[in-house]
Amino acid sequence: MYKKILIKVGSNLIVGDIGIKKIFLENLVNQIVDLYKTGKQIILVSSGAIGSGLKRLNLQKKVFSLSEKQAIAAVGQIVLMQEYKNFFKQHKIPIAQILLTHEDVRDKTRNTNARNTINTLLSWGIIPIINENDTVATEEIKFGDNDSLAGIVGSLLNVDIVIILTKVDGVFDKNPEKEKDAKLISEIDDVDKIISDIEIKGKSEFGTGGMLSKLKAAASLNKIGIPLVIANGNKKDVIKKIVAGEKEGTIILKKDVKINAKKRWIFLNLKSKGNIKIDDGAKNALLGAGKSLLAVGIIDIEGNFSFGDAVEIIDKNGNKIGKGIVNYSSDDLRIIKGKKNLEIKKIMADSFYEEVIHRDNLFINKLQGNL
Repeated sequence: MYKKILIKVGSNLIVGDIGIKKIFLENLVNQIVDLYKTGKQIILVSSGAIGSGLKRLNLQKKVFSLSEKQAIAAVGQIVLMQEYKNFFKQHKIPIAQILLTHEDVRDKTRNTNARNTINTLLSWGIIPIINENDTVATEEIKFGDNDSLAGIVGSLLNVDIVIILTKVDGVFDKNPEKEKDAKLISEIDDVDKIISDIEIKGKSEFGTGGMLSKLKAAASLNKIGIPLVIANGNKKDVIKKIVAGEKEGTIILKKDVKINAKKRWIFLNLKSKGNIKIDDGAKNALLGAGKSLLAVGIIDIEGNFSFGDAVEIIDKNGNKIGKGIVNYSSDDLRIIKGKKNLEIKKIMADSFYEEVIHRDNLFINKLQGNL
């Protein structure tokens, strides 16, 4: 049913009170091996470096500085990979470690190199194990959490499905830890509505995600035609059952849509540096006619950004219309917003661009705008 499969496993599944949960890790590897032997290509996004480092260094959980977190991750990543190596070695299956930051997928050349490297590993029968490069990542270049990383890597490799393993059975209509009548939602089509409607609170002990980050990753993949399943990693053979098409956890269905590679890259791989608020005329031009964004339709600018940065486009009510790469800085846009091109050309002189965001550099949330 699925050929290329990305599996993301959370910190709390891997790391416990006494360190790495070896029984869980062995079961995880055994499932991956069984799928591997049937010809599936498996990519594993694994959290757990910081949690493993904390246990190896015998440090108590507290608020750490960035440099302390990076040092802990440096220790823990080796511990984590050694355990993976030992379990996969029992099956004579080679693995590779890939550490990424947001810069690696934002930059086109590094993005291409990362994709080519991972695809080569898969073609050689090697299982890539991917984590954020916590030892060098700063807030500017962090993905934020490994749920986001899983979504971005899934898009980068154009996988057939993303499976996020957590400690709960899936997405519920209420918080199952607080509401006894909470019901599991087995299938989601409109994930954006679910994000708005469901009460989602809390973070895991060592993780930085929570259900909200998982649903946001699903929402991004949903818009580019990749399904995502959120399921309980502690359930027996849960991965194998999902891949076989059995109902496990919550599946966020894919949209039947094709998006060109550049717009996919803009949408999933570029961090937004600010917002551009537009009027109804500009909104209709973008959604209905597939036009570029012009300054005349801009109402307001939020944040500080430079030429070539990615920004979100929002309507008057704050709804996200799309994301694109700007031809003007935020300072320049504050000067020219609402103005027509004839006037802007006089103001900007040699720095004049007809479009604030050209349609070729613009991802529109309305699906037919990207076909």
